[in-house]
Amino acid sequence: MSLFTHSHPCALWTNRSVDVDRQQWRILVVDDHAHSAEALSAALTSDGYDTRVALSGVDALHAVDHWSPHIIILDITMPEHDGFATARVLRRIAPTRDAGIIAFTALGEELVRKQGLSAGFDGYCQKGNSPDALVQLIQGLVRVH
Repeated sequence: MSLFTHSHPCALWTNRSVDVDRQQWRILVVDDHAHSAEALSAALTSDGYDTRVALSGVDALHAVDHWSPHIIILDITMPEHDGFATARVLRRIAPTRDAGIIAFTALGEELVRKQGLSAGFDGYCQKGNSPDALVQLIQGLVRVH
């Protein structure tokens, strides 16, 4: 047994359950690094998800005006409105009040968790890990009916 505890790259923090019928799940990827956002979006799209990208918190709020995602994958360190501020707004507006919100960041979980839970995040996934870990986290948030 190791003396070092290895934290999981992804973790669910809440017991939120997002209702999705069997149609394509809608996922919004919010990240100010366009290359990272597009790469993640492409990976999720190839897995069969209906995925859109927003390159800032403000873009994310505009994106949900006419399109309601089931899951929001949200970077923390962004200029203007960081992920915490963006999550707080997303929790207050009707189209995303019940969406699953995942912190997707290079920051360590311990740094993100306390502020993340109060901002409305449901889980955490550290950047740099396989998209499979993120997909498992998404599947843990969704209840298909």
